[in-house]
Amino acid sequence: MCGACGTGRATVPWEDVLAGAGPAERAARAGAAGRLLTGRRLRVTPWRGGYLLATATGAARPVASLDELWAAVGQNGAPPGEQRWARAPVPAGWDRQAATVWISAAARAGTLTAAALPGGVVEFRDGDAAHVVPTSGTAEVGVLGPEPEAALTDLLEFAGRS
Repeated sequence: MCGACGTGRATVPWEDVLAGAGPAERAARAGAAGRLLTGRRLRVTPWRGGYLLATATGAARPVASLDELWAAVGQNGAPPGEQRWARAPVPAGWDRQAATVWISAAARAGTLTAAALPGGVVEFRDGDAAHVVPTSGTAEVGVLGPEPEAALTDLLEFAGRS
C-alpha cells in the first residue's frame, strides 16, 4: 500500500508522469473526464489517490488512474488495425490535462495505441499498464492508431476547449 495516498498502487499512473500529479492537475483531468462522460449520468471528481466516479444515485467508487476510470465506466477497446502516426504542432491554448484524459479514453476505446505529448510518448499495450518514454525538445502532439488523422483532429478540438 502506498503510504502517501493509501491506494495500494505500486507504480505512478502514466498521466501523472506526463501531465503532472498535483491536485490542480488531477482536478483539471477530472473536469475533462466529466466532459467526455456528458449524458452518461456519471460524475468524476479528484480524489487524493486518483479520482472518484459517482453515479446519479450517489454511489461512488474510487479509481486510481484514468485507465481504471475507463474500465469502471465500461469503455472497452477494440483490436486496432494498421497503425499510422499523425502529428501536429501543439496549438496555443493547449489544455494538457484535457488532452491527457482524451488520450486515456481513446486508448481504452481502441482509437489509438500511442500518443506523443511534449515531454514524452505513452504506449498502450494489450492488457498491460501504459508505458511512458520521456522525450525532450518537442513542440508536437501526435497519435498512433488506425485512423490517426481523425483521432488527432478530435484530440486537438477537445483539448482546445476551455
